[in-house]
Amino acid sequence: MKPLNLAFALALVTLPMVLEAAEREPFQRHQRNRPDPYDAGADWLQFNDAPGEPPGDVRTVSAFNVDRMRLGWRTKLPEPTDGSAVYVSDVETEWGDLDLVIVLTTQGRLVALDARSGAIVWKTTPPAGPRWTTSSPAVDPNRKYVYGYALDGYIHRYAIEDGHEVSGDGWPQLVTLKGEVEKGSSALNIATTKDGHNFLYMTTAGYPDPGDEGDYQGHLVTVDLATGRQNVFNAACSDRAMHFVENGDGTNDCHNVQAGIWARAGAVYDPVTDRVFITTGNGVFDADQGGYNWGSSIVALRPDGSSDAGTPLDSYTPTDYQRITDLDLDLSSTGVAILPAAPGFPHLGVQAGKDWMIRLLDLEDLSGRGAPRHIGGELQLLQVPQGGEVHTRPATWLNPTTKKPWVFVANREGLSAFCLMMINDEPRLSLRWTSLGAATSPIVANNVLYYAHRGEIVALDAKTGRKLWSDDQTLGGIHWQSPILVNGRLYIGDNDGYVTAFWISGR
Repeated sequence: MKPLNLAFALALVTLPMVLEAAEREPFQRHQRNRPDPYDAGADWLQFNDAPGEPPGDVRTVSAFNVDRMRLGWRTKLPEPTDGSAVYVSDVETEWGDLDLVIVLTTQGRLVALDARSGAIVWKTTPPAGPRWTTSSPAVDPNRKYVYGYALDGYIHRYAIEDGHEVSGDGWPQLVTLKGEVEKGSSALNIATTKDGHNFLYMTTAGYPDPGDEGDYQGHLVTVDLATGRQNVFNAACSDRAMHFVENGDGTNDCHNVQAGIWARAGAVYDPVTDRVFITTGNGVFDADQGGYNWGSSIVALRPDGSSDAGTPLDSYTPTDYQRITDLDLDLSSTGVAILPAAPGFPHLGVQAGKDWMIRLLDLEDLSGRGAPRHIGGELQLLQVPQGGEVHTRPATWLNPTTKKPWVFVANREGLSAFCLMMINDEPRLSLRWTSLGAATSPIVANNVLYYAHRGEIVALDAKTGRKLWSDDQTLGGIHWQSPILVNGRLYIGDNDGYVTAFWISGR
């Protein structure tokens, strides 16, 4: 790790501030007290893949005051981040108790910023490696470590208080031996399972250059955080639970390629079924014929990432899987979004993709046949109302008034909002509103939906789609970046290499 490059003396920021790396000065020691009701001590420990409200105390920002959101600070990073930040409150550091916003840059570098001032508290020196990453970090439930994917093909573990790497006991953890062709696209995710285990998930896909060429296979790596033991599930040649070697001799590689897993949330743990779901991209599918290739499919695994000798616990494959593969319409451009539980509804999830379609699925029986290796079985198939491919993470929400689940699907064409209804005793997604204009992965907090696109961040009323607030003067370009909202503050990165914070003016 590089010597600490620290920022302005810690203070409450009262004016918008843009911090360049050359302007840093050392922190002063400071013990945080919390007279401000916005400082609720909440956390946001990973990319938001949970149904319902995102983590963190968001009660201080609502539809009634979000129009008072203003720029708090804007800090330049060593290189851009192309994912989502995490937030850890009350971290005991050398400089006092700090709330940290932590991002992972495209070079695999973790950068921790003071949540109040935007000052850089610590940053890591990323291991050397080819290419780039669009992953996001994750913090373990005990808030002791933050994990980041690096370009050397490993997940690295860092101490939350100062960013020093903590090796040993299996760390760093191998993700790929094919770093030139296999990309770590998706966010790291951690799940605490029914039996109390904590598992860390990471998936792989291919790089856009040279496109779908190259010797890569999408796979899931699951790490038991207590033991360091890991399992590998390969979407191609799933009967071989191993890390493949690039252009191997047949004993250590798979002759089938592709099936990349590149959704923003690559692996989604469901506490109801106690399973982890992954969605694969273009690639060979022959599982209905007894094979072990799962292209263009959703597979459900045990929470430790294991299968039955290569056969998942359950699976879903669209009836037109070959057309999807032939036309490069990856199902894995997004992952399963779990709908909030509600009385009178089965346990459901939503899967979109590059084929302009949205699928409603029974998460306890994906194909409706009670077993994997079948084709079809979705409960509802409908076209994206605004049109276009879906590359973002849908947001889910439980309407507090009606107690009905909603899902919001965003893409380059706009946003569409659906309410789950029972129609003729069948669950159906019913369109409620659409909003045109590009949108990245949205979040819902306190009945307000937030999203970003090039140069702008926007807040909408979740029930109606009415615009409540926006800022189009601050952000740079947006690719996969999505916001988080914690303790009354909104944080987001951009393609210009900045992290920006917004909060209610007049505090």
